[in-house]
Amino acid sequence: RNFKIYECEDCTGCPLREKCTKAKEGKNRRLNINPTWEYIKIKANEKIESKETASYYAQRKIDVETVFGNIKQNMKFKRFHVRGAEKIFKEMGLVFLAHNFRKLVTRVRIYEGKTIIQNQI
Repeated sequence: RNFKIYECEDCTGCPLREKCTKAKEGKNRRLNINPTWEYIKIKANEKIESKETASYYAQRKIDVETVFGNIKQNMKFKRFHVRGAEKIFKEMGLVFLAHNFRKLVTRVRIYEGKTIIQNQI
């Protein structure tokens, strides 16, 4: 990491000190800037704001975010019960399996013409 550190010489009498910094009295406003990171952020924002990728992000809201929202809100899954990447991967697989099973049951019930009560699935 390549940071450039900018620090003012003296903030003591500055009228904007309270708005500018949360540093304790006697310490000055300090900025750590990583030029590489700033460049990457600018490029990422350019991609996000382009018309081509904007449609992808709009579709992502529909496809992906609803799944995670459903898992968190309706299935009440908000944290993992295991430790370690491999175990978390397995637990998340079970959660996705349960989510897909609920979708399958819903579609079967619709196909059979039965009424669906979301809490009974």
